[in-house]
Amino acid sequence: MKAGDIVLREAKLSDAEFVADMETAIRPDEPRDPTILKDYWRNPEDNTKIERFIGEIGGERVGFAHQRHEMWKTPKRYGNVSGDLMPAHRTATRIDALFAAMEGRSRADGTETFTTWCWEDDRLRIGVVQARGYVEERRQRFWELDLVANRSKLEAMAAESRAKMRAEKIRVLTIDQDSDPEKWKKLWQMSEEAIHDIPTTVPFTGTTFDDFMKWMRSPGLHADRIWIARDGDAILGVSILSYPPKRGVVSTDWTGVARAGRGRGIARGLKFETVMQAIALGVDKVRTDNDFKNKPILHINETMGYHRRHDGIQFMRKA
Repeated sequence: MKAGDIVLREAKLSDAEFVADMETAIRPDEPRDPTILKDYWRNPEDNTKIERFIGEIGGERVGFAHQRHEMWKTPKRYGNVSGDLMPAHRTATRIDALFAAMEGRSRADGTETFTTWCWEDDRLRIGVVQARGYVEERRQRFWELDLVANRSKLEAMAAESRAKMRAEKIRVLTIDQDSDPEKWKKLWQMSEEAIHDIPTTVPFTGTTFDDFMKWMRSPGLHADRIWIARDGDAILGVSILSYPPKRGVVSTDWTGVARAGRGRGIARGLKFETVMQAIALGVDKVRTDNDFKNKPILHINETMGYHRRHDGIQFMRKA
C-alpha cells in the first residue's frame, strides 16, 4: 500500500521497538517504553480491530500508522486513526498521506466518525488534521509532580489522608497483600463502574476480564505497587503507577473509585500511597493525566502540587 512516497507494510511485533523509538524521537520529553509497547501489541484487546503499518522510504523504516475501532456495539461508529514519522522525514505532506490511507481503511470498515489525538504544541500535526476537516472535541490534562521539591508537603498530607482512612474504617493496602481469592474480579468490576463515569465523547463499551488481566500483567505494573481501598468485603478504589522498565517517566496508569466510595477521600488516599511508595523507591517525579472535565481528580492533582504540562487534544471529523 502506498501513501504518497511512503510504502506501507503490515507491522510485525519486532517493529514495536522502532515505533517506541520514533515516538520518543518526536517528543523526547514523552519517552515511550519499548517493552510496554511490545507487550501491548502482543496482547490484543478482545472485540477490537487494530491494523498497524510501518512506513518505509527506500526500504528504510521512517513512519508508523494505525487504525483501530471496537467491534461495533453502539449506534455511533467511532474509529481512531493516526500516523507520524521520524523527525528527519516528518513533513505535513507525509503526515497527511498517512492519515488519508488510514481513513480509507477505517471508512471501509464502517467508521462514521474519525478520532485522533495531538499534543497542543504540535503545530505541524494539528495543522494537518485541521486541514483535513478535524475539529477539537475535548482535552486531556497532563501533569507532573516533583517528588523531591514537594516531599515534606506530601508526607504531611499523606499522614492526614491516612488518618482519614482510619476514621472511615477503610483499609488501604497493595493487592498482593490481599488474601481474597476474588480480588481481581472485584477490582475489575469496580474499575468498570469507575471508567463508565469518566467524561468522554467516544462511548466506553466495557473491558472483558481477560483484557483487564492483560493490563494488570503489563511489564510496567507490579502487584506490590497496585494500591486498593477496602471496606469489608468490597473493593472501593484503586490507584496504580506504571514503572517503565526500560525508558520513560513513572506515571499514573489508573485511579478510580466505585460510586459507593465517593466523597470519602479514597482517591486522594490511594494517590498519596502511590507517590509515597515512589519516593521510597527513589523516583524523583511522577506524571498523570485526566479528562479536562473530570473536576474531582483535577482538584486532587492541584492540591497535591502537580503542575500542568501540555494538553492532549482529541480531534474528530465525520467520515
